Amino acid sequence: MSDEHDQGGGRLVIEMQGVDKRVLAHVWTKMRQGEELVGEEGYLGQSMADHPEWFPFFETMDVLGGDDTLADGTNPFEHLTFHIVIGSQIFHRSPPEAETFYRMRLLKGDDRHDVIHMMINVFQRHLAWAAQSAMKAGGQPGSISFDLGAYAATLKKLGPLKTKQVWERLGYKVVPRHKSQGNPRARV
Repeated sequence: MSDEHDQGGGRLVIEMQGVDKRVLAHVWTKMRQGEELVGEEGYLGQSMADHPEWFPFFETMDVLGGDDTLADGTNPFEHLTFHIVIGSQIFHRSPPEAETFYRMRLLKGDDRHDVIHMMINVFQRHLAWAAQSAMKAGGQPGSISFDLGAYAATLKKLGPLKTKQVWERLGYKVVPRHKSQGNPRARV
């Protein structure tokens, strides 16, 4: 997966190992056959189930090769990788603030999938900041230092806020909806 940002005429590309298509295909097959998902397959399967707009894509992912970017610019594998990163943070309580934030938002009535998207947004911002800081210091994108403490502190600050306030702090004018809900995201 990559996250690209313009750096004064240049480009910064952040590369992360994405979720393996073979693993996704295996989980998808188990889901379709009604088999029990075990361990990390659970939140991977849930992440796939949260995106019904991609079900046709999941049906052919083990057959098709090449570019995984859809016509609308979305890369399901990249997106699911972020879901897995956040799911793992919550499941393993690493950092503990991830699980606390998740539970706090659910208690406030936020949709589980929306909370994951909040956390993905925060994580991506900290990841981009770390990469940009490394580049300014003359480092390479592969040598970035992600500040887990700063990320945890951001989750801790955002946790008690109202839903609309969280999204406003993240730069949205309105609370975003998933594509499967029919409303595009509105950025500030």
